[in-house]
Amino acid sequence: MRKFLLLLLCALLFLKCSKPEKPDLPNDGEITIAADESLKPIVEAQIMAYNAHYPNAILHVKYMPEQKAMALLMQDSVDIAIGTREATENEKAIFASRKIAYLPAKMALDGVALITNHENPIEHISLKELKEIFEGKAYTDYKLVFDNSNSSNLNYMIQKLNIQDIKRANIFAANGNKDVIDYIEKNPKAIGLIGGNWISDLDDKNSRTFISRIKVLGVSAFDNPGDNDYYKPTTESLRARKYPLERRVYLHTMDHYGLTKAFIRFCCAQIGQLVVEKSGLIPYYIYPKGVIINKEQVK
Repeated sequence: MRKFLLLLLCALLFLKCSKPEKPDLPNDGEITIAADESLKPIVEAQIMAYNAHYPNAILHVKYMPEQKAMALLMQDSVDIAIGTREATENEKAIFASRKIAYLPAKMALDGVALITNHENPIEHISLKELKEIFEGKAYTDYKLVFDNSNSSNLNYMIQKLNIQDIKRANIFAANGNKDVIDYIEKNPKAIGLIGGNWISDLDDKNSRTFISRIKVLGVSAFDNPGDNDYYKPTTESLRARKYPLERRVYLHTMDHYGLTKAFIRFCCAQIGQLVVEKSGLIPYYIYPKGVIINKEQVK
């Protein structure tokens, strides 16, 4: 009898160990996403839309600086990293060492928005003037406020303006894009830099509230701009490619299967691109809109 029970227990353990793992399917899996905090509104909108179609899919998302998100992806600690740049040469080398093709998915066109206090007399600014502030040559009593010390917005501006010595700038690191808005609302002598998607969705209550609390500056790429040469990060100016501080939104992964692949394809396919458009950004893959008219008479 004891031998029979022992054999039965061994058989049950064998069946349990040999049972296949739950498949990672587009509508029934679990993944972790690391996203740059400046992209939080558009990322949350995409996750909400995906879960509306696939309610059993579990998508964990962590918001952090872009550099850390990419580092976690390189360490296989997350399935997807969402940011505003392509992989660096060192990061591409890691893909190559694992014999994985580097195929970043482009989801949207966003912009870095410049904001200031309602009491600040500045209404618009040129890139030349902005560079002078970074170099400590103008508005030296103003603070440049970013979401964190490793901000993708800051890294973007350093490259865009070709800043050689960032130590000359009077920079204040806040604790996220919402904290930047809070700081700007209370401090007239400051210019904040946030992800445009925080204020782009005019149908969203939070976005409208943020816009009411601060002033968005017009930006010009010209050194000596006229009154009509300044643009804000609106849907119209981004679509016309006239806003000088535009940037792309990328989705990176090393896993091209299951829920990971499905979510990325969703963001870049028709429904996900409609989510981007509804959020006030520009879909990277713009779907043409048209009307088919049937001229045949109804019988």
